[in-house]
Amino acid sequence: MAGWRELRVLLGYAGRLAGAGPWLLGALLLACATLAGSLGLLGLSGWFLSATAIAGLTPASAQAFNFFLPGAGVRFFALLRTASRWGERVVSHEATFRLIAGLRLWLYRRLARLSPSQLGRHHGSDLLNALVRDVDALDNLYPRLLLPLAAALLCFAVLALLVGQMAPVLVWLPLGLTAFALFVLPLAGWLAGRRPASAWVAGRAGLRRELLDCVDGLEDLALHQPAWQARRAAALASSRHWLKQQRSLQRRGAWLRALTVLLTGAAAWGALMLVARGGTAEAPGPWLAAVVLVLLGAHEALQALPGACLELPGTAAAAARLEGLASQMPRPAFATAGAQPPGNGLTVSGLAFAWPDQLPLFEGLSLSVAEGEHIALLGPSGGGKSTLVSLLARLEEADAGEIRLGGVELSELDESTLRARMSCAGQFSWAQAATLAENLRLAAPEADAERMMAVLRLVGLADMVSAWRDGLQTWVEEGGASLSGGQRRRLGLARALLRETPITLLDEPTEGLDPAAEAALVAAVRQHLRGRTLIWVTHRPAGLAAFDRVLRLEQGRLAELSPAAVRALD
Repeated sequence: MAGWRELRVLLGYAGRLAGAGPWLLGALLLACATLAGSLGLLGLSGWFLSATAIAGLTPASAQAFNFFLPGAGVRFFALLRTASRWGERVVSHEATFRLIAGLRLWLYRRLARLSPSQLGRHHGSDLLNALVRDVDALDNLYPRLLLPLAAALLCFAVLALLVGQMAPVLVWLPLGLTAFALFVLPLAGWLAGRRPASAWVAGRAGLRRELLDCVDGLEDLALHQPAWQARRAAALASSRHWLKQQRSLQRRGAWLRALTVLLTGAAAWGALMLVARGGTAEAPGPWLAAVVLVLLGAHEALQALPGACLELPGTAAAAARLEGLASQMPRPAFATAGAQPPGNGLTVSGLAFAWPDQLPLFEGLSLSVAEGEHIALLGPSGGGKSTLVSLLARLEEADAGEIRLGGVELSELDESTLRARMSCAGQFSWAQAATLAENLRLAAPEADAERMMAVLRLVGLADMVSAWRDGLQTWVEEGGASLSGGQRRRLGLARALLRETPITLLDEPTEGLDPAAEAALVAAVRQHLRGRTLIWVTHRPAGLAAFDRVLRLEQGRLAELSPAAVRALD
């Protein structure tokens, strides 16, 4: 039953053309022209050879026979076949690229709505596999299944009309091929490939997961040989399993292709038997030869379908996985067009939150932050500081209580309004594979080089960037692998400061710095954000005396530290 549910999901994707409809229509017309050229060339050649042989029986018939018109027809069909096949390849590839690009954008937009915790429930390879392989699997649906099937049905319909005019007794042969292409082949492919195709797709995803785990942990695994051997053995076992499923799928595909060849050959033999029995006496002999050869050449119209039908269950499974990811409702969900808060003060009252299957972090937590106030938030690791920042930035949703911005509940704000009022630098900084400037412009797309260098100077990266040969155009590897941990953290801080929002939330921005550098960075950031709200999360005491208030979060409770207590921490 699960397989049929996946098929219903796949049928929904058949109508998701993502702007590629005209290209698909053009590819269909060119595919039909290619088949018409192939079958026309084969049929006309058969007629030409047979008619020439008959005309050569007597001198009179040989002189009366027109060799030039059929010869021109043969050349026409040959040129049509060549040109339309090239055009069909170009147009169908363009249509496929547009479809896949549209599907990837659609899926990425759905995933981008999810909170970090929702995305964190998925292994990185699962998301990568969905964006790459599962979307690519839908390539099987359009150019390899639907287009060839539609072109074959149209050509068989035209062939049935022509045969019906010349030899009605043979009309059941193209109709039988039509029924085979429309019903028998898809059903046989689905039943034969239901288990191996799904297992092959799942095995490919598992292999990707194993390989990504090996790559992600390569530095650690290189230091521990037994762990590396275990990961390597797991990856090789996954590879062997995937290859085994692939061989099983290929064997079944070979049997299905053999069945297709057998059927088209049987159709040609059937036509020959009917001709031999005189059931087509009303049709000229050369035309009967053409019909037999065209039926034999019908294999070209069907040759792409066995593999596509066999992979159909795997394609349906990929579509079901995509739908499962895309159908997730974002939590928290934002209003479509929310209110505009009159101010930027933050008020937290009665806040309660617990991670799934864990004890509550907060129960009845309350906090008030005036507009323009600078607050330092202390507390032990695991005490909920980062969680509180996520709740304030509405990356997570509280179980109870409320958070108000300018007197308006956060749930009443649309996301663009909230993000325009609040910027956040998390504890774990991230960088994409792009230039340093492009990474900074993720926060402020309009920022020029001067503005970016000013922020880098503020966070202590300007001298380093100036020393780089390419400066702001220096390439940053995926995830920030080419940067040190401190550089990645400062890059995240620079992005948050580039936003220039009324409220800035910084989670452990000075981790890894020595006390003097930390105090200097605290002073520089506070000066830069003068008049704007700042919540600085840290577990280190450097520079805390300069903040307007210092709060300690421990065991779900907030307590304000006195100036004397803050000085004692220093």
